[in-house]
Amino acid sequence: MTVHYHHGNLRDTLIAAAIAQLAQQNDAAISLRELARTVGVSIAAVYRHFPSKEALLAEVAAAGFAAMIAKWDQQLPPPGSLPAEQRFQLLGQLYIEFALAAPAHYRLMFEHQDVRPYPALQEAALACFDYVLQTAGAAVREAGVDPRWERAAASAGWSLGHGYVMLLLSGRLAMADGGNELSPALLPRFFQLPVEALTPAPLS
Repeated sequence: MTVHYHHGNLRDTLIAAAIAQLAQQNDAAISLRELARTVGVSIAAVYRHFPSKEALLAEVAAAGFAAMIAKWDQQLPPPGSLPAEQRFQLLGQLYIEFALAAPAHYRLMFEHQDVRPYPALQEAALACFDYVLQTAGAAVREAGVDPRWERAAASAGWSLGHGYVMLLLSGRLAMADGGNELSPALLPRFFQLPVEALTPAPLS
């Protein structure tokens, strides 16, 4: 792994080096000393830009959410170009593709139980959920369902995608007899809105 450090841009260089390191491993463990050696600076120089390892990891996690949004912007057709529910399913497919292509980085994105101490990470995570919310909301409106279901549909879709990814990465889905019969390509079909179930159901 080679990362070129240009004077005056150490912060971004360290984040890039951490992302490159994550791309070569299966877990989210990051060594600051290894990053410092890779970039060619002292560990003290790292701490001048990041007060703690957690602060650096939060920035790397925020970059992951930004990269996911960039993938959606690049590969998701614009609103109105196809049925909203189909667009929501495609968003789910792209979500899973991102996670499986960068599993260590993806795990790191969700390691922080409390993002409030890290404004950049909190903002990036909220922007990601807002993207899901807007996409799910369009599907809810298209289906003629009570608009109050928009946030519930977004949360359900994200929960389904995230839970599937984590079970798949841990090997749990392959433990049952017959292996994993729910492929990454098939899962987004379950993002379909159960209109018959939602329409009469009361919301608290």
